[in-house]
Amino acid sequence: MASGHFSYPALLVRQGPDAPPLVLFSASAVEMDQWVGIPQKAKMLEGETLGFQRDSNPSRVEQIARFYGEPRNVIHNPLLCAIREALDVEVSFKPTSKPSGESRLAIPGNLTIKMPDRRDLPLVDLLNQARVALEKRVPELANHTQPTELIAKLRKQYDAPGQLSDEDEESDDDFDEDSVDEAGNGPTSPEEALFEESHIGDFWCQLRAREILLGQLGDQFHDETFLGFGREAVEAYLRPIVLVDGQHRLLGALKAARDSVDEDPKVTPRVAASLRSGTSREDIANRLLIQRARRLPISMLLDPAPGEHVFQFVVVNQKATPVRPALLATIISTSLSEAELEPITERLENAGVPLKSSRAISYLTKNPKSPFANRVTRGLSEEGADLLPWTVLGQLVAMFRDLRGAKFFHDGKMDYADIWRRRFLTNSKILANDFEDSKEAHSAWRVPDGPWRDVFIAFWWAVRKKFGDSESQEAHNYWGKPRTSNLFNKPSLLTLATDFFAYLVQARKTIDSAEGVSVLVDEWLIDVDLSYFARDWKLVNVKKDSSGTRKQWSKLWYGYRQDPKSLPNIKSFSLIYKES
Repeated sequence: MASGHFSYPALLVRQGPDAPPLVLFSASAVEMDQWVGIPQKAKMLEGETLGFQRDSNPSRVEQIARFYGEPRNVIHNPLLCAIREALDVEVSFKPTSKPSGESRLAIPGNLTIKMPDRRDLPLVDLLNQARVALEKRVPELANHTQPTELIAKLRKQYDAPGQLSDEDEESDDDFDEDSVDEAGNGPTSPEEALFEESHIGDFWCQLRAREILLGQLGDQFHDETFLGFGREAVEAYLRPIVLVDGQHRLLGALKAARDSVDEDPKVTPRVAASLRSGTSREDIANRLLIQRARRLPISMLLDPAPGEHVFQFVVVNQKATPVRPALLATIISTSLSEAELEPITERLENAGVPLKSSRAISYLTKNPKSPFANRVTRGLSEEGADLLPWTVLGQLVAMFRDLRGAKFFHDGKMDYADIWRRRFLTNSKILANDFEDSKEAHSAWRVPDGPWRDVFIAFWWAVRKKFGDSESQEAHNYWGKPRTSNLFNKPSLLTLATDFFAYLVQARKTIDSAEGVSVLVDEWLIDVDLSYFARDWKLVNVKKDSSGTRKQWSKLWYGYRQDPKSLPNIKSFSLIYKES
């Protein structure tokens, strides 16, 4: 297999004696495109890609291309890259002089990148190499069972594209409530058992399933994309260098070079002359692009650890151009295995990135044990507009995990979650140990996979089963579509959670097990009409998240639950709250 060989004058620098080395150099955007991989986080048919970069924004790429179209324009910021432990590649720095003293912090030399040429490899071989690379990164993956159900489903999709049955579509978007108990416990697949809070196991299954299917199809398949996985995207995981930050600058520079060639009237005669001399059209095009392309400044980290790559991306983007909270949670909770995430957990928390809470929220948005699975925004493209905002689920999680924030919208004087924590948490048998101090008890309660999570899941399954309709999207109490649902929206969900904690305080209740939560919910909702959210509230032009609406709905529920003699007048829900 032919190989690509690239060499650049470079400067190896350290920002301090104990800091990891960085290599500073510049390279043509066209050459970069041959050896750099962009790990984008996006949806791909049956699953998601494994990466931490946001989807590229075409308008942003076009904007930067126009900027680069003016020869005098420059962008000072370097692209941030890092080396990767990839198959059959070599990245090395060789000093041109022997450093001594202070010069050891800035060493001139040459950077060499060697990599195999995979242009002629069949897609099945690329998938195989990507899977092997993933297993090298996370050795436990080699013991995964074969994803037989996914293979069968993908084969069905390949044989009849666009013809998935309603049953198949439902299995993607919903979870069979009959397979769970009152606490939301259900069957756990081998993938979930191994990587319950990581997306890496799922991504391995996606690669392996397509690899097996392509092996079965053999010569029947000749395309460059197979069931959502394209050659370029797969090869991105095999490149020797990973692009940590700056994808739009790279893509913009590439587009500017292509536009320059396309718009030059002298190019065609030059191509014709080169063809007469025996040079291939592909070589001519590549040489022209390299000549026209910008040489971009690069700062490359000589550390192959995926955790370090994610750390650098999150810190850079959180501090400069913040990533949307939903995508930040998805990135930091799904891009790494547990072993890779552990070393950077404390560093991310110290950098002001709420890693633990983000992971807790992300688990609930994706895991089918959660009644919120596939019904909350995750920051991915094409995920649908009518999903519960990630920030709303974050507020609900904070209420249960941190035991704070359970205040009625219409009367925010008392925090019932905080009161329950101080008065009843230490005596709750759901904690494995006996605690005399409420702070120690709370520390045990709030760990990312602590008792709070089982209580949270059990509570919302119980609420969903009592008040919600998970079948008909047109129902007014549909468990989804917050724009139209009376139940599945910020004011209703937060009010219900607040009132539950208020009940626990008033009834002096502890929580002894996740299984017992449904009993507490039954007692809390005794005599309550379960059609409360199922009526048409006539919410024309009503902004649900306005302060007046939140307070009005909170007041109506609070008053009704105190004396559930008759349901509130429907007209009351469209009124704006007024102080009594």
